[in-house]
Amino acid sequence: MRKARGRVILPAIGVAILVVFIGAKMASRGWISLDRIKNKAYAQQPAALVWPPALAPESDDFCHTVKLNLAQVDKAQEEGINIDQQRRCITRAAMAEHEMVKVRHAAARKQHESQRAEQVQIEQVVDQQIASGEIALQNLMQARAGKTTQIATALLPAAHKPIQPMPKPPSQLFVSMSYQSGDLKLNAFVTPDPGDGRKQPLMVWLTGGDTNSLDDFWSEGPAANDQSASAFRKAGMAMLFPTLRGGNDNPGRREYFWGEVQDVAAAILQAAQLPYVDPARTYLGGHSTGATLALLTATAGLPVQGVFAFGPVDEIGGYGWPVKWGLISADEKRLRSPVYWLHAIKSPTWIIEGSKSPGNINSLDNMCATRKSNQLHCVSVQGADHFSVLQPLTRKLASQLVMGQPVQLNRDEKL
Repeated sequence: MRKARGRVILPAIGVAILVVFIGAKMASRGWISLDRIKNKAYAQQPAALVWPPALAPESDDFCHTVKLNLAQVDKAQEEGINIDQQRRCITRAAMAEHEMVKVRHAAARKQHESQRAEQVQIEQVVDQQIASGEIALQNLMQARAGKTTQIATALLPAAHKPIQPMPKPPSQLFVSMSYQSGDLKLNAFVTPDPGDGRKQPLMVWLTGGDTNSLDDFWSEGPAANDQSASAFRKAGMAMLFPTLRGGNDNPGRREYFWGEVQDVAAAILQAAQLPYVDPARTYLGGHSTGATLALLTATAGLPVQGVFAFGPVDEIGGYGWPVKWGLISADEKRLRSPVYWLHAIKSPTWIIEGSKSPGNINSLDNMCATRKSNQLHCVSVQGADHFSVLQPLTRKLASQLVMGQPVQLNRDEKL
C-alpha cells in the first residue's frame, strides 16, 4: 500500500512543479509583452515641440535644419515654410524665401502704420476745422456738383466692349422694367407682382465684376461662390437688378463709379413706386465692384432703410484694369473712393467681408478706422472669403429683413 501511495504522490508533485514552471514562464512572457506595448505606446506619443529646430551641419548645402519631428512639421506648415517631403527638413532655399516674406510683411506693416498715423493727423486737423466752422462736410453729390469726369482719357482698349444683349431670365422669376436716369432710358429686371395685394420689402442688388451689365444673374451658385443673392427673393422680398449706362445695349458710356451713382439712385426711387413694393422698406446691396458702387450711393445721401456692401474697396485705384488710374486727377479718384465720404452716410450701412483670402479685408479695416457716420457698421466674417461670405450672410439678412426685424450682425461674425 505504501508503494502504491508513493507512485501516486510523485506524479502529483511533478505535475505541480510543471504547472508552476509553465505559469511562471507565461507570466514572464506576459510582462515582457506588456513592457513592449508600453514602450510602443510611449514611442507613438507626439514629441514635444522644439522651435526653432536644430540647424543642419554647414556641410549640408540642401537642408537648413535637421530632420523634423511631426510637431515641428506642423509648426513649419503653420508658419508657411515649405518642407522637403523626402528628407523632411526645411531647405535652405525655403528658409531664405520665408525670411524675405517676413521682411516684406514688416515693411508693409510699417508703411501702413505710417500712413495711418498721417491720416489720423489729417483727420484731427479737419475735425478742428469742422468744430470751428472753417469748413463744412459735404456728401458725395455735393462735392461733385459742377464737375464732370475725364475718365474717357484713361480707358484701356479692354474698356471698349462689344454690345452684349440683355439677358432673358425666366418670366416667373424676373420681368423687364425700364427706368429713367437723367436723359438715359435704362433697363432693369424686377421680380413680378405676386398678385396677393401685399407690399413687399425691396432689395436692389448690384452685381460684382462688370456692374453695368448683366448676364445670368438669377441662377444660384455653389455655396462657396453664390453671387445670385437669391436668398432675398426666396425669402419673399421683391428684387431689382439694374443695368447701368453703357452696359449691355443701354445708351450712354460707362463712367466707372461716376454717373453710375445717379443711375442706381434713379433705379431705387422708381422701383420703390411699384404697386407691390413697400417704399418704407427699400434696401440696397452689392458685391465687390457692386458693393463699392452701393457704398458710394449711400454716401450720396439716398434715403433707404439699409445698405449692405459685401467686399467693397476703400480706394478706387485698387481696381486697376480697365482704367489707367494714373491718368486721372487725384480729385477725380477721391470723388470715386468711398473712404473719403463715409461721414455723409445717413442710412444704416454694413460693410461686410470674409476674413480669409481672397478678399478686401484690408479695405474694410481702413474704412472702419477712418472718420465715419455712426450709421456705418463693419462686419468681418470669420472663416469666409470674398465669395463664400455671400450665401450664409444673405440668407441671414433675408430672414431678418423679411420679418421686419432689426439687423443683427456682429463685428466679428462667425459662420
